[in-house]
Amino acid sequence: MRNTLYTRDNLYVLHSLNSQSVDLIYLDPPFNSKRMYSAPIGSKAAGSSFKDMWTWQDVNEAYLEALIDRYPALVRFIESIQDTHGKAMMAYITYMTQRLIEMYRVLKDTGSLYLHVDPTASHYLKIVLDRIFDKENFRNEIIWQRNQKRGKGSQYSSKKFGANTDTIFFYSKSDSYYLNITRKLNEEERLLKFKKADKEGHRYYTGIPIFRSKSMGERPNLCFEWRGFKNPYPSGWRLSKERLEEEYQKGNIVILSNGKLERRMYEQDYEGLPLDNNWVDIPRISKKESLGYPTQKPLALLQRIIKASSNLGDVVLDR
Repeated sequence: MRNTLYTRDNLYVLHSLNSQSVDLIYLDPPFNSKRMYSAPIGSKAAGSSFKDMWTWQDVNEAYLEALIDRYPALVRFIESIQDTHGKAMMAYITYMTQRLIEMYRVLKDTGSLYLHVDPTASHYLKIVLDRIFDKENFRNEIIWQRNQKRGKGSQYSSKKFGANTDTIFFYSKSDSYYLNITRKLNEEERLLKFKKADKEGHRYYTGIPIFRSKSMGERPNLCFEWRGFKNPYPSGWRLSKERLEEEYQKGNIVILSNGKLERRMYEQDYEGLPLDNNWVDIPRISKKESLGYPTQKPLALLQRIIKASSNLGDVVLDR
């Protein structure tokens, strides 16, 4: 079981947490979209609303002096935002910076942070994160396709491409952190991938290369004969002779009746589908799950992040 801390957007709540007490943070803050969000009447979240517009009154001025002392270069960068994007954006980035500094404090050295943003301020927040977490600890810019539908039709020509994605910045606090980048196949995917079965009924797939291709270049140390087989090209095998024999004894490499080699991956040995940073398989929130709040994120998105960057018993902060 993972222990999740749900906090209000309040610096004093973060102040109350001990330093290095959290293993994973998922941060889905306001985007400074200059919009008012309200849950519709009749929904589970009816009556809830949020004004996503920012002024200097939203900044914790008591915390500004510490920010100036500890991060003078970052303060200069934030001040420069006013020239390009106005006072409202400067106030919003200051507001976010104060909270990100505190989140860095409460995060364990082995912990990770995921910041969910959109293009409104993502470019500014990336620089803030590079300063606070160190640019060397930036791991990924994850693109979540939150909408699979096309934009609404209009009698007027569109002036831009459709906006169907959000960005999630993934940072660790150090070079020592947990990450599981695989996911289990669903039933449809499993049946599609593991089409074949051996005499005992164990399902597997084939097509995994045994030899290195000619274009991969010469590898003299991998050029050898094994059980009467060898690569006709100097690129050699993909496995050492010891590994080949080990896989053969396990039944993962089979000499077929036609004299050819076949390499197999059995379902029971398959760790999962490797994930990349393009998340197109998690749809928008379903009607069954929806509370009616416009910016609510699907549980599947949070579950993926939690499974990827935390273990059972870890403390997860969801802001």
